[in-house]
Amino acid sequence: MDVFASETAPFAVAIGLTLAIAAIELAGLLFGAQPSAIVDSALPDLDTDVPDMEVGPLSQTLSWLSFGRLPALVVIILIAASFGLCGFALQEALRRTLGFALDPWFASVPAAIGAAFVTRYAGLAIARIMPREESDAVSTKAFVGRVATVFRGVAGPGSPAEAKLTDIHGKTHYLLVEPDEGETVMPEGSEVVIIRQEGSVYRAISKLKPAG
Repeated sequence: MDVFASETAPFAVAIGLTLAIAAIELAGLLFGAQPSAIVDSALPDLDTDVPDMEVGPLSQTLSWLSFGRLPALVVIILIAASFGLCGFALQEALRRTLGFALDPWFASVPAAIGAAFVTRYAGLAIARIMPREESDAVSTKAFVGRVATVFRGVAGPGSPAEAKLTDIHGKTHYLLVEPDEGETVMPEGSEVVIIRQEGSVYRAISKLKPAG
């Protein structure tokens, strides 16, 4: 039993984490809090309905894992549960067929890969049947006319940079901006005004500074 426990320790921890998160979410519901909303607000807004949206590798990875389609805690529960179950299944299958199990840290690699794919496709399936809250939804068309701040890279003609924008609900969105015709480059820290969207890129002009 002790050998089995040591071979499956990371996966038991993942299952325990799943139960702990579920308990926290349940307690939040009982006391009128929303732990999932707190986690969601700490993540970049992922506009999964915008085709060809590219805002960097981190956002792409989070979106692929179904963050943005489901509440963040639901995705975290999927990751932890699927990692634990994949790990247990792998170790048990090896023990039954080959008579031994892998070192748990080596077994964690295929378990993590399996968990990523399970989370991806389970998340897509759940998102199709889970009702979505539309009251605070913001169309990307509402970004036009709003001020964004370039925070990574230098935006130039044909070379967009990442910018962040806060919508009317206080949520932060990350998007690609490129100077409109006649505009100069926009270095990091520049405040720009979004004037239109072209595919996954937003055209912008420099925000006029108030006369001093």
